[in-house]
Amino acid sequence: MHMGERSEREWLPLELVKTSAEYLTAKGIPTPRLDAEVLLCAVLGCSRVKLYTLYAEPVSSEGLARYREMIRRRVAREPVSRILGKREFMGLEFVVTPDVLSPRPETEILVERVLQFFDVTPKQKRSEIISRERERKSIEQLKEQVAALRADEVPPEVQEAITRYEAERESELEENDAAAVRDRRLLDLGTGSGCIPISVVCQLGGVVALGVDISREALRVAQDNAERLGVAQKVEFRESDFFQALDPAEKFDIIVSNPPYLVEGDSAIWPEVSGYDPELALYGGVDGLACYRLIIAGCADYLLPGGQLLLELGAGQLGAVTELVREAYPGAEVESIDDYSGIQRVLVVRNIC
Repeated sequence: MHMGERSEREWLPLELVKTSAEYLTAKGIPTPRLDAEVLLCAVLGCSRVKLYTLYAEPVSSEGLARYREMIRRRVAREPVSRILGKREFMGLEFVVTPDVLSPRPETEILVERVLQFFDVTPKQKRSEIISRERERKSIEQLKEQVAALRADEVPPEVQEAITRYEAERESELEENDAAAVRDRRLLDLGTGSGCIPISVVCQLGGVVALGVDISREALRVAQDNAERLGVAQKVEFRESDFFQALDPAEKFDIIVSNPPYLVEGDSAIWPEVSGYDPELALYGGVDGLACYRLIIAGCADYLLPGGQLLLELGAGQLGAVTELVREAYPGAEVESIDDYSGIQRVLVVRNIC
C-alpha cells in the first residue's frame, strides 16, 4: 500500500480504507472496498458497522504495520480468507488453511436445499392414499369371505395375496416407526473444511452427518471446526476416497458433494483459486467430470429409499452431469438450482433408488 510521506503521520480508519481501496482497485483486485474494510476490521477487532463509528480514532503504528502487510498479501492475490485464516459460511466462522478449499458463497445454496429437504417431510399424494385405502378394504373383505371357508376351499393365489399384503403392511409399519425415532443421516463426499455437514447439524436437530475426504490434513481442519462449533458429537469425519472406506450397510437420507470440477490450465480460474486452494480439491480430470462419474456410479448403494443426491456444479456443466445421471439412472428426476449470478450451480437428483 503506497501512502508516500503520509505514512509518517496518523491515519484514521475510513481514510485508510479509502486509500487502500483505491490502491487495490489499481492493482486489479475484484472487490477492493470490501477487502479493505474486512482486513482493517480484523486488525481493529471490530465489525464493519463498528468501523464507521471509529472515524476519529487513529490506527496505531502496530495496527498500521499489520494492515499494510495484509494489503501487500492481497495485492499478491492471496484470498482474504487465507490472510485471516477463517471464512464465514452460513453465519458460522470456519477455520481455513492451505489444506482445504475456502468455502464459497454459492455452496450455501446447496446447504439451504439440504435444510429444506430435512425440514420438510414430503406429503403422500392424495391419489396414493385413496389407492392404498381401497386396497386395504378389498383385502379385508376378502379375508372375511375366506374366514367362512375351509382351508382346502381357499384358492392358493387368494391366500398368497392375503399373506403378501399383511407382510407388506407389517414391514411398512416397522419402517415408519424406525423413521420416526432414528436420526436422519447426511453424507458429504470431499468434505474439506467440513462446512457443509457442520452447517446442517448446527441448524437442525435430529440430523447426524458423515464427512469423508481423501486428505488427512483436511480432515484435521474439519474436526477442529466441528469441535469449535460444538457439534463434534453429531458429525463424524473419515478418511476415504469417496465411497471407498464406507461399509455397504451404511445408508443415508441425502448424499451431497462439492467435488473437484475444474479443468487444469483453464484461463478463467482466478489466481486466488489456482494459487492458494489445494489442487486435490480443485481439478476433476481432463474434462472436469471425473469425480461426478465416481459419485453417480456409487451413490445408489448408499441412499435410502426416497433419498436424494445433491451436487455442486461448475459453470456450464449441467448438461454433461445430467447426462451422466440419465445414463446411470434412466428413471431419476433431476432439478437444477441457479446461484446468485444465474449460473446453474446445484443439481438435485431424486428417485435414484
